[in-house]
Amino acid sequence: MKLEIGYNFPFEIRKESYPNYCQDSFSVLFLSDLHLNRFTMPKITQIINSVEELDPTIILMGGDYIDSKQGLIQLKLLLSSLSVRKNIFAIAGNHDYFFGIDAIKECMQANNIIWLEKKTHEILVKNTSIRIVGNLLKCEKKESDFSILAVHNPKTIDSLEDRHDTIFAGHLHGGQIVFWKNKNGLYPGKYFYKWNILKTTRDSCQLFISKGLGDTLPIRFNCKRDMIFLKVNTT
Repeated sequence: MKLEIGYNFPFEIRKESYPNYCQDSFSVLFLSDLHLNRFTMPKITQIINSVEELDPTIILMGGDYIDSKQGLIQLKLLLSSLSVRKNIFAIAGNHDYFFGIDAIKECMQANNIIWLEKKTHEILVKNTSIRIVGNLLKCEKKESDFSILAVHNPKTIDSLEDRHDTIFAGHLHGGQIVFWKNKNGLYPGKYFYKWNILKTTRDSCQLFISKGLGDTLPIRFNCKRDMIFLKVNTT
């Protein structure tokens, strides 16, 4: 167990796999809850290095990017570095609406990031069609080989009307204070938030909940910050 007080402790890369009947293998990197501010510049370097090392097919950004104007400057530096890549998608979190959603959206679009808030997007990876959905609980049904939903708050999953192969969410930060954990969740946060878990399966859909890459109040106990790297493998 470890107490972390501060913004720039190393994060972990949670590596997951998903055997699937797609024609082609691909990978997804989920980054959520950066909460950038004047103290978090070292985190930007860590994220950029991790992206270069993992080289994901798809990057999903799960919201809550900044907590201050200085954080917006850092976000622009991060996105500028990522802008040479393809297949990067971003949704909004509650903090982004508080800060100013137009500024966040403009920053994303200026750096070749597809703004996916309340939208869907289709991509083709070799011969595999992938539908990516952002913060949208019901959308027009289209045939695809694989469907991904990114939501900020996992609570919304309870109202989900569509079926997906995998879902990514953040928002809860793992509760930040973890005294114990088991297959059912991270405690004591699980007593207050149903979705304070790492992953689960529901109706053949895999759900992954990130503990986030940052916090507004930077205090954690036994709850390491993370990004999720999922490999979807052909069977």
